[in-house]
Amino acid sequence: MSFLFAQNKLTGKVTSISSGLPIAGVVIRHVESNVATSTNSNGEFIISIPSNEGTLLIQSLGYDEQSISLTQVDQDKAIDISLSEKSTAIEEVVIRAPKRRRYTNKNNATVDFIRKVIAKRDDNNSLKTSHILFSEYEKLSMSLGIANEKRANSKLLKKFSFLEAGIDTVKLPGRSLVPIYMNEKIGIRTVSQTHDEQYQLIDEKQSRVDQFIDEDGVDEYLEKIYGSSNVYENDIAIGNRRFLSPIASLGPSFYKYYEVDTLNDTSPARLKIQFVPRNPEDALFSGYLYIDLDGSYALSKAELTINDVTNINWVKSLEMEYNYAKNKDNKYFLNKSVVKMDLGVFRKGMDLFGEKVITRTIGDSPTTISNPSPYALQSKGEKGHLIDWEQARPEKLSSFETQAYNNIDSLKNSKSFRRIMSISSIITSGYVTKGLFEIGPIPSFYSFNPIEGNRFKFGGNTTDQFSKKLVLDGYGAYGTRDKKFKYNLAAIYSLNGESVYKYPVSSISVGTSSDIQIPGQELNFLDNDNFLLSFRRGRNDRMIYHHKIYTELHHEFDNHTAFKLGLKRETLNPAGLLRFYENNNGSLNNEITTTAITASFRWAPGEKIYQGKRFRRIINVGKPVMSISGEIGLKGPFGSDYNYQRFIVTASKRFFMSQLGFSDVNFESGIQFGKVPYPLAMIHRANQTYAYQANSFNLMNNMEFMSDRYASLQIQHGFNGFILNKIPLINKLDLREWISVKTLFGHIDKENRAAAIGEYSPTSRFPGAVPMLYGLDRGPYIEGSVGLGNIFKVLRIDLVRRFTYTNNPMVSKWGIRAKIGIDF
Repeated sequence: MSFLFAQNKLTGKVTSISSGLPIAGVVIRHVESNVATSTNSNGEFIISIPSNEGTLLIQSLGYDEQSISLTQVDQDKAIDISLSEKSTAIEEVVIRAPKRRRYTNKNNATVDFIRKVIAKRDDNNSLKTSHILFSEYEKLSMSLGIANEKRANSKLLKKFSFLEAGIDTVKLPGRSLVPIYMNEKIGIRTVSQTHDEQYQLIDEKQSRVDQFIDEDGVDEYLEKIYGSSNVYENDIAIGNRRFLSPIASLGPSFYKYYEVDTLNDTSPARLKIQFVPRNPEDALFSGYLYIDLDGSYALSKAELTINDVTNINWVKSLEMEYNYAKNKDNKYFLNKSVVKMDLGVFRKGMDLFGEKVITRTIGDSPTTISNPSPYALQSKGEKGHLIDWEQARPEKLSSFETQAYNNIDSLKNSKSFRRIMSISSIITSGYVTKGLFEIGPIPSFYSFNPIEGNRFKFGGNTTDQFSKKLVLDGYGAYGTRDKKFKYNLAAIYSLNGESVYKYPVSSISVGTSSDIQIPGQELNFLDNDNFLLSFRRGRNDRMIYHHKIYTELHHEFDNHTAFKLGLKRETLNPAGLLRFYENNNGSLNNEITTTAITASFRWAPGEKIYQGKRFRRIINVGKPVMSISGEIGLKGPFGSDYNYQRFIVTASKRFFMSQLGFSDVNFESGIQFGKVPYPLAMIHRANQTYAYQANSFNLMNNMEFMSDRYASLQIQHGFNGFILNKIPLINKLDLREWISVKTLFGHIDKENRAAAIGEYSPTSRFPGAVPMLYGLDRGPYIEGSVGLGNIFKVLRIDLVRRFTYTNNPMVSKWGIRAKIGIDF
């Protein structure tokens, strides 16, 4: 065991004297203060004690007890001490203890006690009984962790020598921590009984490198990783994963509980209970619960760590501490939480260590809590800030944390750092920034398809240096086979004075475009001309040239509702083998023109987003999302040929199921009125690429089905390794299981079908010129898939099976699809 002193903090490592291997679960207790901790899976521990005097008592089952006098320890040197195994004779007595009862919940006093804690959980949880306002201080620090033995030869420290200042060698055993990021926030958080939250930011201070990376997006992603959890809930969130709380209703079915000690140095006294997974292969927590012994059975403190099979990507270690306090009604609220995470996202020898601290003070009313005094609002605050941070912080920053601000300032002045970050930005975003403009996305600059042949494209958009309120976007493209030039020109103007990408958005846009597309297909998760999407199965020689002029108003509200209102004029021309016909005489018609009013409304309460500089991703926290959209075609204006009305409703929600993973459920229904040719009909989304698309039908062919009214239900379930984690050897691969089922019900009237594809179309003159576009009158379209995810931590592969309409031409019953994505 080796340890060092730092502000009455001891760190150490316990090993076996016979094997030299680390020992997990060793209890280290400071005898005088009764403060105790235990070693993690690597035999390491950290313990904070009130003084550097006294005795440490080291205890572990199967090993001889040791005591260490702190006055005899050389504080300038690391001392190695190992535990000796107990004698063979004693071991034989222990082994023969059949005599020793198998763990069971029946007649178990500790489990009976925990059941009382669970029964009183909601009564003690202030969020279940009242609407609460908090003043909240949040601090998130990130550091690079360099292995101590590699610190002397670290290329990073040699290149940026100023990072040596403020290195912490105590907080994470075996690592030298280099502070690189600091974010502090002070604000007001309102939490309702239904867990809906509202947050009002008062002030924020952070180290930033905005000119190189999308730091607002980074903030959102770090929020996703560290989140805000509560042991009083059934599930505890880490990233997009949910883990069963030790005081959840099903807790006794998944955890073992052991009484450790009664702590009489607090008021009221507390019972300390250790908990561990019943099945070591389950992704669950281990740690300690502290229960008040005043008859309330309330949880006042919890310490949690993850086990080795938790299957969280890149997370090497995780420690969480939650402290609870009483409000005026004697209900418990989360007063302070500390989450420490060691992420192995870099090459061997370097980690990313983060610590998030949240401190809350409860308020009686909005008037009380928004009073300036708790935030030390003063004119003498730091430049650019509303508050005096030195007074507003609940505790002073350490020199290590302060150094994070200094390190970022120094890095921003380093030419080497700017060059590294510029290259990283190009790789991660696909854009090259050149002052007023960004060039990209690079992956779409070359692609190919049967109609255009080789497609070359070049484009970009303006940056904030050009204007924060106005964004100009555009591209030009050319196909070597069809010898046609395509383009897109758009302007977006912010109506609220903020960036057009910053939530909530309020903007108006105008644009014109001329490009090629497949009727009915919406590949909105990537650029349509992304190089990887050039590889497709089946026929891809029937497309349309799409010319569009539009204007649109887009407005979002703070409560995550939004609406769009637009006007567009479109002209469609057939491309490749495709032909348009007049439905009354079968004559060729090479152009369709429409003018339409569009509108949509989206409702997503409690939604969290990852807002990048150019894009937005949803952080799925299990809240429902609903939308309704409509399009009304007007015959006559601007040469429009048709009247029609189309309405579509969607609803989606993620259901978290603790140990069993989660299910994503998506529902969509639409109806269209009016007789229109097939390019204007509701053609169902198919996917002829080899990429797995969650919202498309992966074994349906392009332009295979259409409807004038339909409903679809798609269910996808991820088990998060619940099954494979229990299989020896395979569990080392950290794979995750997926299953999905997609169904589509639809109908189209005979008259509308005849109008869509042309009852008298002379298809014999141009074989394949008009798609069959089947109806769904013989029953629903159904496909399903099973998949393995987290392959190499980024790849998912699905085996897809089509169950219905398998006799349609050029149909595949089976298919392999792949998807690349990064998640925790």
